[in-house]
Amino acid sequence: MNHISTASVSASIQDIENPIKFDEHTLYIGQNYYDNIYIRTKFKAEYKVWEAINLGSDYLINCTDTKTHRSSLKMTYDKYRHRFEKIVKKLELNPDHRAHDPRIQFSTMAKRDKVDEYALKYMMGHKINDITEATYTKRKPEWLMAEIMKIK
Repeated sequence: MNHISTASVSASIQDIENPIKFDEHTLYIGQNYYDNIYIRTKFKAEYKVWEAINLGSDYLINCTDTKTHRSSLKMTYDKYRHRFEKIVKKLELNPDHRAHDPRIQFSTMAKRDKVDEYALKYMMGHKINDITEATYTKRKPEWLMAEIMKIK
């Protein structure tokens, strides 16, 4: 999990006239890790994967607050909603914001950017009632990624 691709790390170096040899023996070549969103999110995602493995959980996002939620690590909608409401209050945001707002925004953006209807249902965890699509169609991960990348 400590591997970072050379391209992703060296992409933060913009000095074309003075190329730097970057290999397995050179760990630091002046990279700006903080502004490299790929690197930052990669480490965060890997941390969540390791956390789930160590917890023995099937879920990437877990509820580890064992004082109030002893029964399950699963982040249920009620647990999420409670946390969302605490954040809105703490940040003094508009109290009309609801935990469902991000789903509404995501769906609206996906529709605007013409994401395939079945891809959108899959991403949002909605049931696909079409027998052909749900039972007989086998989609490749690349198809779903292409649909995700449509959202701007």
